[in-house]
Amino acid sequence: MSGAVLGLVITGGKVELQRCALYAHSSPVLNSHHVIPESWWHAAGLPVASPMMNLCPTCHMTVHAAIDGLIRGLDISALLPRARALAVTAITDGRAAGLTPALTL
Repeated sequence: MSGAVLGLVITGGKVELQRCALYAHSSPVLNSHHVIPESWWHAAGLPVASPMMNLCPTCHMTVHAAIDGLIRGLDISALLPRARALAVTAITDGRAAGLTPALTL
C-alpha cells in the first residue's frame, strides 16, 4: 500500500483542516491514494496510470481493507459505503486495465 502523506496546511501559525475526498469531512492530514493500487501496476511491470484521491488516513485504510476483503471473498458490509464502492471501482478498473488485483495491506 502506498499513499504519500500530504503536508500540513498552516495559516498564520494555525493548522488548517483539509477535506477528505470520500466523505468531505475534515482532517488535519490527508493521504494521496491511487484509485487503482500502485502495487498492481508495479506487479504488471506497467507505469502507474491511476487517478489520485486525497483521503483522510481512516478512509484511506478503510478503502484498502475493503479491497482486501473483496479479494478474500469476505463480507465487507460493515465498512463505509463509499469505501466499498471505491474498492469495487479499483478491482473493476484494475482488471479492465489488465492488472491482477492483489492484497494491499
